[in-house]
Amino acid sequence: MAVERQLTVGWQNRPGELANFCEALGSAGVNIIAMATAEAGEYGAVRVLVDDVAKGREVFKEHEVAHTSIEVLVVELSNEPGALARIARNLADHRISIEYFYASAPVGGRAVIGVFKVSDPYAADELLGGGDATATSEGEG
Repeated sequence: MAVERQLTVGWQNRPGELANFCEALGSAGVNIIAMATAEAGEYGAVRVLVDDVAKGREVFKEHEVAHTSIEVLVVELSNEPGALARIARNLADHRISIEYFYASAPVGGRAVIGVFKVSDPYAADELLGGGDATATSEGEG
């Protein structure tokens, strides 16, 4: 587990926007670790976790792309039934809200990278960081 910086970019919902976005990062040698897109009619947003946030921000500035950066909790969890439920329950039991979540996993992979936008990423990291991220809530066996 770790608190990482996520980049968010707004865009027009039209052909080629995702390709342009990915090509710009790829040409600069920035690797995409996880990504989620959302749309609202003509406009959308992409949330992306990259291996080099500073370089990603440089790419966006160079291309005059408005973007924001926030802290998110990144968790590696087992790719098995109930793993996400255990984390979500643990956070809920400690009154940490999950505002949104997305994940990245290879087909057939044993682990999933989960990206959580939570009300307090540092408290969530401390709560989950003591061992196995899929562990049950305190007091449960």
